[in-house]
Amino acid sequence: MTEVNAIRLIRRKAMLLAILGIFVSGVLVAVVTAVPMYQSAREGLERSTLMGVQAQGAALDNLVQRYEGIARQITSRTEIRRHLERYVDGELPIGQLVSFTNPRLAEALESEPALRGIKRLGPMGEVIVDQGDGGVMPDLSRLSDLHGIESQLVRVDGTVIWRTIVPIVDDLGLRVGTDVMFFEVDNLVDLLQRTRTLEPSARGFLVDRDVGRVVGIDPASGKLVISSARDVLSGGVSRIDPTESGVVWPNLDRESGVLFHTPVGGGRCLLLVEAGFWTFYQPVIMRLLWPLGLVFLLLPIVAWLSARALRPVLQRLTEQSEELEHSAGELRLAASVFDGTGEAIMITSPNHRLLRVNPAFTRITGFEAGEVVGRPMTDLFQLDEADSARLDAICSRLGRDHSWEGEMDYRNRRGERMTALQTISQVIDSQGRVSHYIHIFNDITETKAAQRQIRHLAHHDALTDLPNRASLRFRIEQAIERAGVDGGRMAVLFLDLDFFKDVNDRLGHAVGDRLLREVAERLRQLLRHEDTVGRLGGDEFLILLEGLPAAHFAGQVARKVIEVLTRPFVIDGESIQIGVSVGIAVFPGQAVDADGLIGHADAAMYEAKAAGRDTYRYFDRGAGTA
Repeated sequence: MTEVNAIRLIRRKAMLLAILGIFVSGVLVAVVTAVPMYQSAREGLERSTLMGVQAQGAALDNLVQRYEGIARQITSRTEIRRHLERYVDGELPIGQLVSFTNPRLAEALESEPALRGIKRLGPMGEVIVDQGDGGVMPDLSRLSDLHGIESQLVRVDGTVIWRTIVPIVDDLGLRVGTDVMFFEVDNLVDLLQRTRTLEPSARGFLVDRDVGRVVGIDPASGKLVISSARDVLSGGVSRIDPTESGVVWPNLDRESGVLFHTPVGGGRCLLLVEAGFWTFYQPVIMRLLWPLGLVFLLLPIVAWLSARALRPVLQRLTEQSEELEHSAGELRLAASVFDGTGEAIMITSPNHRLLRVNPAFTRITGFEAGEVVGRPMTDLFQLDEADSARLDAICSRLGRDHSWEGEMDYRNRRGERMTALQTISQVIDSQGRVSHYIHIFNDITETKAAQRQIRHLAHHDALTDLPNRASLRFRIEQAIERAGVDGGRMAVLFLDLDFFKDVNDRLGHAVGDRLLREVAERLRQLLRHEDTVGRLGGDEFLILLEGLPAAHFAGQVARKVIEVLTRPFVIDGESIQIGVSVGIAVFPGQAVDADGLIGHADAAMYEAKAAGRDTYRYFDRGAGTA
């Protein structure tokens, strides 16, 4: 009887241990499966949200550049500036200056819907013109130290407006006055409100890093308000890198949200988007609940079945039964991961024939499982010989690297080109041979297109689509390096359109913008493929000529430019006649860097203007004939 009780006790203990082992194994499998799924889903959600924030940051940059471009265009009007210079020199009384300037700035105010007020200040900060709905005046003591354009949001009578300060300088670079312009912020409100499209609970803020202020939308009024960063944001601002885009998780010791940030305005400001932690990550958590629930629901059933099976042969089959149940649980979890993941998965044979695909594959590519199983990847995705050779090379390296991750170009069921971020892994059988390949990928076509568009906007002028000042400067530096290596010759032509201000004043800025686009198109058609034409701003253009046999060839190009641009332009039935003055600087011999060449060409252009316009001049007349 004692032996029977001992056997029963041993069996009872073994049964309890077996049941406990099944529960522990199920929990571990659930955790091991859930953690990678959570990490992948969370990173995908954060990545897509951050790309949306970066796109909104690029839109904010474009808005700032547009306002500053309007301010530069108004400030650069030559005749108004000439009268201000005469006033500064004591040649013109302030009354005549006000009478001349007032109607012209009023016309500029009416022609720009976003512009709500203009203040023109004299050299000592005295108000010469005050048009429209003006705002907060800048600190007059700082104006003498202001050498470039300055923009910021300011509070006026409980509302927020955009203020841009532009110094007015004469031809010698001396400051003769200041323009203070005030713009509407409706577009900024729209851009900040778009953050809710990323996540319904998200809030958008624009942080001024220099003064520690935050600009956001008041939920009650829907208007912009200026507050302290500490009063508005719940946490995490101190951990933000202001020069890069990224995401900041909340502190665990306080209730706070997730912060997405991207620099705006060259790093002067930060666009912050704050979303509640639980509401933002709720989709990720919900995707994990059903496989975890299934695992914990199956655990009691598996334990009961295992106990029934183990009773007759407990001592002999305990280990074998536990392994079988454990393997069954892993297979079920693997099947749920395969069918439930949001990433496309396809399993192929060693010769790249598709054996199995998951539902996400159909959603991303459009191919149903019945259409693709048994077919080769090369036919299915219309891979050419180069793509097929690359796929073979990748798979041949897997024996050494075990996995590969990178980008592949496919065609979906509609025949559209699709860029996939793909991971390829190999499966080895018991004899050490490759039995299958596992391909996991996501469609990143839209992401790549958005990145290309952002890069294009950063290096091209928004009006003419020509290279902008920063892009031109980079290309000139590259050309200087090439010329220094091969001993070649190059030249920079500085173009300033004559009488363009008259066109703007007489026909309006819309016609002026169309005229600038026509000028850009004529210059594109005139130049060689290896030459570069870009817009510096306003009515100023720059041409880079490389591989010149001699310096006088730059003059020949300048003559062609003058001939092309002095032909009449017909816009809306109106014949428009303008002129152009061209300054030329040649490398080597006249400058050693891009800034020097541009500056010398600019100086030569003013000599051309002084010579009667519609002509050109070299910076060093000994380098060629004018």
